[in-house]
Amino acid sequence: MKKLLILILTCFITVTLYPQKTKQMHIVGKPQLLPNEMVAKQDANGEYAAAIQVISELEGLSYDANDGMVTGIDHWPGKDMVYVTHRERMLYVYKQGYEPFKIILSDHGIVLKSRQVWEVKISGDETADVLPVTFRFTPADATLFIDGKNAGKELTQNLNVGEHQIRLEKAGYQTIEKTVTVNEKQVFFQWQMEDDPDAGLQITTTPAGATILLDGVRIGESPVAAFYPPGTYPIKISKEGYVTIENETLEVKVPQTRKSYTLDENVGYLTINTNPGATIYFNDQKINNPKNVKLAPQLVKVKVTMPKAETLEQQVALKLNDKLSLDMFSNVQTGTLQVALTPFDAKIELTGDAGEKYTAEGMKIFEEIPVGVYTIKVSAAGYTAATETATVKQDETTKKTINLVKINAGNTSTGGATATSDDGIEMIFVKGGTFTMGCTSEQSDCSGNEKPTHQVTLSDFQIGKYQVTQKQWREVMGASTLRSNPSYYKGCDDCPVENVSWKDATEYCKWLRSRKTGKLYRLPTEAEWEYAARGGASTSSATGATKYAGSNNINEVAWYSGNSYSKTHPVGQKKPNKLGIYDMSGNVWEWCSDLYGNYSSGSQTNPNGASTSTYRVLRGGSWYDSYGFCRVALRNLDNPVSRSSNFGFRLAQDF
Repeated sequence: MKKLLILILTCFITVTLYPQKTKQMHIVGKPQLLPNEMVAKQDANGEYAAAIQVISELEGLSYDANDGMVTGIDHWPGKDMVYVTHRERMLYVYKQGYEPFKIILSDHGIVLKSRQVWEVKISGDETADVLPVTFRFTPADATLFIDGKNAGKELTQNLNVGEHQIRLEKAGYQTIEKTVTVNEKQVFFQWQMEDDPDAGLQITTTPAGATILLDGVRIGESPVAAFYPPGTYPIKISKEGYVTIENETLEVKVPQTRKSYTLDENVGYLTINTNPGATIYFNDQKINNPKNVKLAPQLVKVKVTMPKAETLEQQVALKLNDKLSLDMFSNVQTGTLQVALTPFDAKIELTGDAGEKYTAEGMKIFEEIPVGVYTIKVSAAGYTAATETATVKQDETTKKTINLVKINAGNTSTGGATATSDDGIEMIFVKGGTFTMGCTSEQSDCSGNEKPTHQVTLSDFQIGKYQVTQKQWREVMGASTLRSNPSYYKGCDDCPVENVSWKDATEYCKWLRSRKTGKLYRLPTEAEWEYAARGGASTSSATGATKYAGSNNINEVAWYSGNSYSKTHPVGQKKPNKLGIYDMSGNVWEWCSDLYGNYSSGSQTNPNGASTSTYRVLRGGSWYDSYGFCRVALRNLDNPVSRSSNFGFRLAQDF
């Protein structure tokens, strides 16, 4: 009896592990869409049918579908064309001696559309198509995917004979992807998953120095470089004075993840509009320029004082990203100043004892200006400038008549005389001389292209008192083929024109000559520019030489990144250099005529730059740059067609 029981169990195991061989059909390869085949038949609803072209060595196949067949089947040797509705999702294939074969179309990537034809290859065999296959892997709780489908927790699966795509996944481990072949000899597969390596992580911020927390863990201050486990983590980035970045995630991937963040300043902007010459205080701190002052969100106590008016005070709540503007004008006692001139088109610069400033061209009546003592500076091309004073009294008219004396070039010993051309461009006469060009002793932190120093001798010339303004550009170029105002910072007539290339600047010189005055204007040479910036013959030696154009204090003479509030400013607001030239340091870079080239140590006379080069010279620094770029010896270069919101120019002229 025991022997019989053992025999029965043995037979049961054999049947379980090795299914009885049956004749079955299966798909060979991957079904293909036949783009050049079109179906002309329509179904019962009048819609164009789809078709499945069955290629098989089996003969006598028959078919059925859930929605029914359409008009019949076209039979050819080894090929049948089966017409179905385009909504069909199932095809049944029958053959005597074989198990019925159900094809779920979507399982094989088949999506039917009207008039389209798909090709399916079907074969049959007498071997077992399905075998029990066992999988073993470490770690045991990894997720097993077979042919793209989650296999669940069943580690023994009945699979068709043939190739299958296997994928193992688990967080913290390297994914395994394999193609396995199942047959009667290969029904057991085993894998050991390897730990996922840490990913290289690099995080940078603008500005640097921000604190980085990843999943609540502080990993350092930017820039940060570390190895970190792969995954997706909440990130927090904070820096004093800036808006904290949070409620974001960072996905760390192998082999390396790089990420940059830009922090927004935690600031608002406050502008005070008030009387010329008024002194403004924010929270009892004096403000030199009350336009778009950048402040952290706070309550700001604003105070405006003037020597000739009552003090005004106001408190304002400044919030993040606010751009507030307050009008705080004092009631000032006023009078009238009447100035008569010869020549009639001379320029007037009027400066009051409380800092008031007014300008005019030609005889002028300055009405309702604050009472007090005023300095009147009058200048005209070909005349000696004159300076006088006048006292303005309340509700009275003060009259002044100023007659300028003609000058000639022979009386200008060191330069600095101002001449105003017919087109309103003020030029400064620069007496020629010899100077040391390049990295002289007062120029610290020199670049290599500022060396070697060398002696340069220049002839007399004239150079623009100011950088060319947006108004001057429009007056000349408005009707030309170039842009009427290329500037990025528009809306300021007296701001320098910028966003101009070297070619734009030279085109302006050509149009200015041909359309207005007939005179020849040009860009200064690099040597002329540096000579004028240093103050000409008066500072040709180290005695009296300054690091910047007119001062060793950058804030006196230049708009640069430390005081510009990231924009250009009207020309002539800072202190001029010894020749009376403004903004040769800062505001905008100035194109020179030269091709860029290296210096030589030999003495030169009226040099014009390199004979060949791809680049043109820029000088002077800009609102965007740090103080070191505003030195009179520093050299810059760019392609002559390049434009930037900090590229401008000033004019020069042979004397």
